[in-house]
Amino acid sequence: MKHRVNGINRVGLVNSDGHVIGLDIGATAVRAAVLAPGTHEGRPSVTVHGLGSAPLPPGAVTLGAVTNPLAVTTAIKEMWHAHKLNDRKVVLGITSQQVVVRDLSMPDLPVAELRAALPYQAREVIAIPVDQALIDFCPVGPADPGTNTVPGLLIAAPRKPVLAAVDAVERAGLQVARVDLAAFAALRSTASGYQGVEMIIDVGAQLTSLIIHADGTPKVVRIVGHGSEEITERLADRIGLSVEEAEEAKRTVGITADDEVSRVIRDILRPWYSEIRGSVHFYTTGAPGAPIERIGLTGGGAGMPGLAQSLADQHGIPSGVVTPMQHIRNRYSSKDVDPGAGELSATAVSVGLAMGAAA
Repeated sequence: MKHRVNGINRVGLVNSDGHVIGLDIGATAVRAAVLAPGTHEGRPSVTVHGLGSAPLPPGAVTLGAVTNPLAVTTAIKEMWHAHKLNDRKVVLGITSQQVVVRDLSMPDLPVAELRAALPYQAREVIAIPVDQALIDFCPVGPADPGTNTVPGLLIAAPRKPVLAAVDAVERAGLQVARVDLAAFAALRSTASGYQGVEMIIDVGAQLTSLIIHADGTPKVVRIVGHGSEEITERLADRIGLSVEEAEEAKRTVGITADDEVSRVIRDILRPWYSEIRGSVHFYTTGAPGAPIERIGLTGGGAGMPGLAQSLADQHGIPSGVVTPMQHIRNRYSSKDVDPGAGELSATAVSVGLAMGAAA
């Protein structure tokens, strides 16, 4: 699966040593995953050769947008030095509530003609002015001979914040070879091999990505403005804890207890649950014969105690935290890779970015 947003640089994705690097700029940290493409039993496969992260100061990234470029550049440099990363080409993940992913059928045209026609099609679908957006079209099936059209996904992202992120990365001495949606990256690394419909929920610090897919093909993609940081801040405010105490309570108690902490967190989660139900309703209205059969949680906030069970109870389907390393054949091919680090759900985007480029 190679869903991506084009329109930045068009350089080779693979570094001279055969590695591909996915770079995720989150609200609290920058993360990198180093993978190498290969084959196994005649099929494409990847191995992991490095994972790294570096913290960001509060306010460096807000709702997916780089608001303190110097802090982001500095953190990337620190990560490259601390984890001895030598490669320079990276695949950069982006996310924003303004990202638009819509079903769209395009005429079956040569690539150059299709790209020329895309802005005219997009202006009927997206709210972002076309001249202020980066736009791409990703086919998801073969052309229909009856209509001579190709089914696919229209992807649009606001140009200014994407370019700001690219600039912060390149000031660290790196080269952005491709820009990809963080939501697609999370899907790529965490989607099960199950032949059915699944919802992936990537719980970040400030944003949550909701992706409903059928056998790897996205059907609904939404990015909502609720994340785990909000839970900590509101919990601290409502029951008089410090931010550190609230974070500890969220991570150790969550919504598993019959006490004030769990009751308050459950109340804080109501708008988040509502967004999920809305996405499920939108999907099932358009595909009544193909219900969602499971929920996979990933991201830094995915492991909050009781969250997966709560979703399972509400939707009546299995729900659980999934590892972003599940599709990697040889997970720890380098002595420099910490085995525990690769299993952390927060690596889902960086791993998925590299997987998409390596496939």
